[in-house]
Amino acid sequence: MTEIPDVGDEDRYIVIQALRRPRGFYDAKRASQLSGVPHSTINHWARSGLLTPDWNARHPRGWSYRDLLYLRLFAWLRKRGMETSGVSERVRLIRDVLAGERVDPSVRSDGQHAFLSGETLDRFSGQQAFDGMTLFLSVFDIAQPIDKVSRSAMWGPGLVYPSTHTHISPGVLSGEPCVVRSRIPTSALFALHEQRRLPAEKIRLLYPQVEVEAITDAIRLEEKLRLRESRSDATAA
Repeated sequence: MTEIPDVGDEDRYIVIQALRRPRGFYDAKRASQLSGVPHSTINHWARSGLLTPDWNARHPRGWSYRDLLYLRLFAWLRKRGMETSGVSERVRLIRDVLAGERVDPSVRSDGQHAFLSGETLDRFSGQQAFDGMTLFLSVFDIAQPIDKVSRSAMWGPGLVYPSTHTHISPGVLSGEPCVVRSRIPTSALFALHEQRRLPAEKIRLLYPQVEVEAITDAIRLEEKLRLRESRSDATAA
């Protein structure tokens, strides 16, 4: 099986640029699937002001590509044991910093403090990390996939390469996952398979430029996103 491509410098540059202003648009269901955070949780954070999405004023409310990253960061810091209001303030501060500075967007935390990559000062609390301390902290890299991002069993795919043959670019098709080197959304291939009962071989007749292996991979990705979402909703309920 082919491995998921590494996130290279060009991809990371695109992610860092997407942190500077809103790109992409996802409804609550899609934001939940891609972030790995339960649907009910992201809506609660939006309504309560704990984590307000870029498209909060729209009807219906929407989340940007960078919102997906901050949803994960919020859930990750909570899982480290950080108190909710403290997480909200830190994520808001980190969001402001990354919107104005070209800083590596990985974050380290011990559950009480949060440090941007290469920094030894928690910008929120002013706490200085002890010498060598950051080497032992848990690391959150927003470009990478993450398992069990929240207390549910939900999985969050890589937000650059969700699977072997798929890719997300914040400026392409509103940030929807697409087959690599194309503008063919994985959700469209999944709909043909799920709703019209077409196997990958017949879907390829409609998209001859896409290999069967890539179509199968795209369908499996969408199935996995939906399976984890349904499990998460059941857990939240």
